[in-house]
Amino acid sequence: MTYLKKLFLYSVFYILYIFPHIINSTNFSSNEEYIKKRNVKRSIEEINNFRYDNEKMDEISTNNRKKRDMKIPQYKWKSPIFYYADYRLNFKAVKQAISILEEFTCLKFPSPKNLFNVLPGIRFVRSRKCFASLGKNVEKGWYIIYVGKECDNTGGILRLILRSFGIIYEHCRMDRNYFISINEENIAESSKEDFKIFKETDIKQTFLPYEYGSLMHYGMYTGSKNKMKTLTPKDIHYKHTVGQQDFLTFNNVKALNMHYCSKICKKSIRCYNFGYQNPNNCDKCICIEGFDGTYCEGYARSLPWCGPKELYAKDRPIYFRIQGKKKCFYHITSPKNRQIEIVILKMRMEPTYTITCSIHRSLEIKFWLDKSVAGARFCFQKHSNIIKSQSNHVILHYRSNDHRSYVLLYFKEASQTNIRKE
Repeated sequence: MTYLKKLFLYSVFYILYIFPHIINSTNFSSNEEYIKKRNVKRSIEEINNFRYDNEKMDEISTNNRKKRDMKIPQYKWKSPIFYYADYRLNFKAVKQAISILEEFTCLKFPSPKNLFNVLPGIRFVRSRKCFASLGKNVEKGWYIIYVGKECDNTGGILRLILRSFGIIYEHCRMDRNYFISINEENIAESSKEDFKIFKETDIKQTFLPYEYGSLMHYGMYTGSKNKMKTLTPKDIHYKHTVGQQDFLTFNNVKALNMHYCSKICKKSIRCYNFGYQNPNNCDKCICIEGFDGTYCEGYARSLPWCGPKELYAKDRPIYFRIQGKKKCFYHITSPKNRQIEIVILKMRMEPTYTITCSIHRSLEIKFWLDKSVAGARFCFQKHSNIIKSQSNHVILHYRSNDHRSYVLLYFKEASQTNIRKE
C-alpha cells in the first residue's frame, strides 16, 4: 500500500512539474529553430535586394573590422621607399614599374647599389612563383616580393607592388558577386585563397567602383585546375578585358593616391569629369584619358590623322571605320539625351585572337555611366557585338601598333532609353 501511495505521489509531481517543463523546453527549441530559419530566409532576401552603395559597403567593412582583430600586424609605407632587385630578374621591367608609380603617385623609390647601409624597403627576388603578401607585414626588415617567370614583366611586377601596398584583388571585393560568377569546382587547391572575399583592408577600395579592367583582376581561366573558367563576368562585354597585365588603370592609381597622398595638398581644388587633385602638382587635376585641362574641364586634343573627336548619335545608324597603326579617342554623345547603341560589325587586331585583349591592340569602349572605370576591350569577333550605353555619352579608344588593324561599327540613338546622368 505504501508503495502504491509513493508511485501516485511521484506521478502527480511529474505531471504537475516535470512534464510542463519538458513541453516548454521542446517548444523553446522549436521556436529557436524557427527563428533561426526565419533569419536565414531574411538574410537571403536582403542579399537579393541589395543595391550597390559605397556608404553601405564601407559600413559593412567597418563592422567586420570591429568584429575581428587583425592577427597579422600591417604597417603603412612611408616615402621614400628603397628597393633592390636581384641580378637574375628583369631589371628593366622592375625599373619601368617603379618609374610608372613615381610618375603617377607621390611615392618615391630610390635604388641603392647594395643591401648594406640603407634603410629597409622592398626587395625583389627570383622565385618559382609570383607572390607578395597583402600590405607591409614587417616593421624593420626587408619586405620580399617573389617574382616568378610568368610575372617577370612590367604589368606583373606592378600587380605585386600593389599587393604590397595593400590593394586587394578586384575579384575578392565584398561586392564581387554582383559583377562576376565564381566557378569553385574549377579552381585549383593552391589558388583557392586568391578567390576568397576579403573584408579587412585599410585601403577603402569600396569608395571606387568595381572594375573589370583593373590590373588586380584575374582572368577567366586564372587558377584553373582543368582549363575551365574560374570566373565569368556578368557583363559579357568584359569577358576579354578581365585579366589584363598591361598597365595600371586610372582607378588603380587613384586608390594609391587616396591612401598615401591625400594629405599632401593643403588646399583642395574642384576637378571635373571624374578627375581628382594631382598630389605632385596641387594646382592641377589628374584626368581620365580623353579629357584635359587644368581641371579636366574639356576634351583632350585629337591627333590630325584620327579625324574628328566629337561624334553625334542620331536616330539612324552612322557607320564609322577606324584603321591603321595609331592611337585615337572619340566622344560620342546623343544631343537628345538618349542612350547610345553601338554595333561592332567587323574588326581585325593583330594578333587576331587572344583570351585577354591587349591595351596596345584593341578597341576600348567606355559605355558605363562612370567613365573613370576601364572600358570593355574588343580585339576580335565572330559575331556582331551590340552595346548599349548607360548614359548619353560613350568614349571610344582605338589603339593599334599594326597597320593591318581596323574596326567597322555603327552607332545610333537607342530606340528605348533609360538615361542616367553623369
